[in-house]
Amino acid sequence: MNRATGKFCYAVLCVAGFFLAATGIGTFALGKPPMTHWVLMAHVAVAPFFALGLAAVALTWSDLCRGGVESPLIGPAKALFWVILLAGLVVTLSGVVPMTPLFGTKGEHFLYLTHRYSAIVLTVAILFHLPMLARRRVNP
Repeated sequence: MNRATGKFCYAVLCVAGFFLAATGIGTFALGKPPMTHWVLMAHVAVAPFFALGLAAVALTWSDLCRGGVESPLIGPAKALFWVILLAGLVVTLSGVVPMTPLFGTKGEHFLYLTHRYSAIVLTVAILFHLPMLARRRVNP
């Protein structure tokens, strides 16, 4: 894939991720949990774009971020990429799985907390990853 595709995929992931963080973490940080009304609807509407962006980033950036491969990325940037993918997978699954009838109330509460805290880890990882990419002017 070309560099423009990789940049576009990363941009989709970041824009959707920051919107989700604003609606999810922002609501929690402002002391108004849980999300309701239009905030919840907007959060759920943007989530598929995040999931697609995450999958596309995994496909376009993973070769660049493998260990032991000659790459313009420094070690911490590579590690943060894998943290982003892992936390993104956990966020996605913990947001989708509770929509099935497989878990009781306690299981759904556990998944809700997993979703919340893995989203915080994901947001922090992206916030640390972006400046590393900007300094290196990395192109997948």
